[in-house]
Amino acid sequence: MSTSTSATDLKAIVKEGYDAIAPKYHSWAAPRLTQKRTEYIERLGKSLPKGSKVLELGCGAGLPATQQLVDQGFEVLGVDISSSQLALAKEHVPRAQFMQGDMTAIEFEKGSFNAVMAFYSLFHLPRDEHGPMLKKMVDWLKPGGWVLFNLHTDEKDHMRDDWMGVKMFSTGLGIEGNRQMLVEYGAGLIDVEDVIDKEFVGRFEEDFHWICAKKSF
Repeated sequence: MSTSTSATDLKAIVKEGYDAIAPKYHSWAAPRLTQKRTEYIERLGKSLPKGSKVLELGCGAGLPATQQLVDQGFEVLGVDISSSQLALAKEHVPRAQFMQGDMTAIEFEKGSFNAVMAFYSLFHLPRDEHGPMLKKMVDWLKPGGWVLFNLHTDEKDHMRDDWMGVKMFSTGLGIEGNRQMLVEYGAGLIDVEDVIDKEFVGRFEEDFHWICAKKSF
């Protein structure tokens, strides 16, 4: 980790930030469909049968992604570190199940899910937790299951003092660092799709590193 702030303190910044702005952030984000994420979820719906179990890490307030997963016919468990975000998610998507906590601290049996998705969430973890978290995600997949996530493209820490009125942290390993992480911690993944592409959110756009891969049988 390149910052002197502890992992616990960094996660507290993320949790407290989202807790403080949950309704405000939802009002801003929900009407602005994230096009690239939407495309990946649609593809997932064509790759897995209805009733498949999907774990969404960093589900936020549940809209639009959690609802889209439920509408695809999936059995969805959403996880988020922010209790305020989850309170909104439970109202917005009553057909999904939810769990509050640090994604690195939760445990599931190996082979529990047909897909594990972590869009706009892994980069809120300290850098040295990205790889071990990926390993857990792969372990939780059933053979033939899918993992989908996105990451920052730059190798740096982002500590914003005024992000929608709160302090917020995210970080990246850089494109080659992300790829090296896949090699080191993504054992068993095949059909890896590794794309650098923009996400359009309303009039805003930002480059992200998008990863989609299948767990071998």
